[in-house]
Amino acid sequence: MPSSTSESTLAIVMTAGEEFPSNAFLAQAIKARIPAIVIPPEILADPNGTLVFLHEDDMFAVGKVDAPCPISKDDPCVQFTWYWPDAWEAVSTHKAHLLPSVSGGADAKRRAALHGQLVAAVVDAARDAVAVHWASSDSLWPAPLVAQTIAPGDQKPPVPFCVAIKLSRDADGGVSGATRGLAAFGLMEIEAEGFKGDPRQLNGLMLDLAGYLIEAGPVIKDGDTIGPDAGTKIVVRHETSGFVPGQPVYRLYESENSRSCCDTLEGA
Repeated sequence: MPSSTSESTLAIVMTAGEEFPSNAFLAQAIKARIPAIVIPPEILADPNGTLVFLHEDDMFAVGKVDAPCPISKDDPCVQFTWYWPDAWEAVSTHKAHLLPSVSGGADAKRRAALHGQLVAAVVDAARDAVAVHWASSDSLWPAPLVAQTIAPGDQKPPVPFCVAIKLSRDADGGVSGATRGLAAFGLMEIEAEGFKGDPRQLNGLMLDLAGYLIEAGPVIKDGDTIGPDAGTKIVVRHETSGFVPGQPVYRLYESENSRSCCDTLEGA
């Protein structure tokens, strides 16, 4: 099981490229979301350069690149955006990008929460932001949705963004899923195969479990059961990944004596 956490978080905020926000405007947007933060005035002397400053044990940075980021229609982050059908159309014409990052500190949850606020602040300040790519989860999201979803001052990691659920159809019509992003919190990823029903319901189950693990830590033992209600039992096994050779994961199995988790959630 992973025992160490990532020491940095990074996102790419893609913009239409009309104009970068000044560092003073970025600082204002950051303070609106993290009221306790202090950004030294001398840091803002260069209005257009990279914004870099320390806050307690963490280093904040916002880089500015006057060119598109390297992204292709065939990249997994685009291919797995079933929740955003127009993703490629939105990002294919972007002209520039900003790079908000937070590094350092020993608390991965705190760092992820601060990074979420920083990313949302960059979207607030940029105004022409079209999409956000979360590096730890390789997920792609509409920029306005990111800013709307992350409430100012929220001190919890934005799980839907920093953990991605990669879904695919099995040959027999079932649904497989795999998370990406839990490793940044020192946790095993989650996998499932052969689930029946609406893929969105498997997505919700895996995302809820990911959020629970981030909050509680690696408390689920091999053979434990989970479920949204008394009639649904999902067995969790500690096994080797079916997608990444040698990687330990939490693998989910539907109990033979329970209804499909997806059927149960659909009727709830």
